[in-house]
Amino acid sequence: MNDWKKVEVGDNWNYKELGEGADIIGLYVGKDEHIGENDSTVYRIETDGVTISVWGSTVLDARMTQVKIGNEVRIVYKGSKPSEKRKGKTYHDFEVFQRETPMTAIE
Repeated sequence: MNDWKKVEVGDNWNYKELGEGADIIGLYVGKDEHIGENDSTVYRIETDGVTISVWGSTVLDARMTQVKIGNEVRIVYKGSKPSEKRKGKTYHDFEVFQRETPMTAIE
C-alpha cells in the first residue's frame, strides 16, 4: 500500500482575487466538463507538482479549444471588461499561450 498516492481535488486558481495580470503557467493535463449547476468546464493545470483547477468561462473555453492536452499553457487574466453585445454587463477576459512539450512534439 505504500506506493498508493491519494488523489485530492486540486486547488482553484482564483484569478478574480489575484486581479488583472495574474497568470498561471503549467502542464495542461486535462479537463472536466458539465460541472456544477452552470454546466461549466474545469481545466486542470499541473504546476510545481500540484494540480490547479481553473474554472472555464465563455472566453476561456473558446481559447482553450486550441490547446492540446500535454502542452505547456500560460493563462493570463486580463480583467473584467464591458460587454459590447450585452449593455451593462461585463465578462472576464483572458489571453492563452501554449507550447509543445517533448511528449506532445513526437505525437
